[in-house]
Amino acid sequence: MIILGVIHLKGLPGSPSNKLNLEEITELAQNDIDNLSKAGVNGIIVENFGDVPFVKNDVSKRTVASLTSVIQNLNIDSKLKLGVNVLRNDGIAALSIAEATNADFVRINVLNNVMMFTDQGIIEGEANKIAEFNKSLNKDIEIFADVFVKHAVPPEGSKIENHTEELINRAGADVVIVTGDGTGHEINIDDLNKVRDIVPAGKLAIGSGVNETNIDKYDDIADILIIGTSFKLDNNVENPVDFERTKKIIEQIN
Repeated sequence: MIILGVIHLKGLPGSPSNKLNLEEITELAQNDIDNLSKAGVNGIIVENFGDVPFVKNDVSKRTVASLTSVIQNLNIDSKLKLGVNVLRNDGIAALSIAEATNADFVRINVLNNVMMFTDQGIIEGEANKIAEFNKSLNKDIEIFADVFVKHAVPPEGSKIENHTEELINRAGADVVIVTGDGTGHEINIDDLNKVRDIVPAGKLAIGSGVNETNIDKYDDIADILIIGTSFKLDNNVENPVDFERTKKIIEQIN
C-alpha cells in the first residue's frame, strides 16, 4: 500500500485568503513534510488548499510562481514521491510546476467529462489539452485523476463505472482517485468496488475520508491512500500534521 500525505498550503500571495508571506507558508509546509516523512509516508501532494475562493481552471501567474517557489524551497526526501495539485482544476499549471520542481505526478480533479454544481460553477475536463501539453514536457509526469471528485455533483444519470472507463481508456489517466462528497468525507464502498473492477492493479487511489476506523476495509481494494485530514492535529484539516497520530495510522496500515 502506498501512502501519500497532503500538504495543505496556506493562502498564497494573490489569493483573497492570503495572510502570510512565502517564507512563512514554506516553513509551515516544511514542518508538515518533516512529520509526514518521519512517520513513514511514501510521498506527498502539495496543493494550494488555502487559496479560497478557488479559481475554476486558469490560476494567475502569481499563483503559479508562488506555488513553484514554495515547492522549490522545501527540503523533501528524495525517496518520497512528489505530487502537485493546483486547485480548483488547473492541470496545465500543475504540470508546469511539476516539471519545474521535478515532481513525479499531478492530481487533476476533473480531467474529462463535466462536473456540475461546484462552488466554481460547471467544470469541464480538458483531457486532450492536458495530454498534448504533458507530451511536450521534458519529464514523464503521471496523471492522478479524480472520478466524481469531491465538492461537486456529476450530471444526472452519470455512472461512476462509465466515467472510470473513459478516464483510463480515453482521457489518459494513470491513476484513478475515488473520493467522498467533501474533504475528509468517507467514500462510498460500493462506488469503490465498481471502480476497482475497471482500474488496473496498482492504479486505484482513495482520496478522502481514510481514518483509523475504516482503513482495514480498504486493504484489499485500494492501491494508494491519499490522507490529509486524518493526519492533522485534532482531525482538523486547518491544523498542522500530528506526528504521533500519523505514525499510529501508518503503523495500522502496515
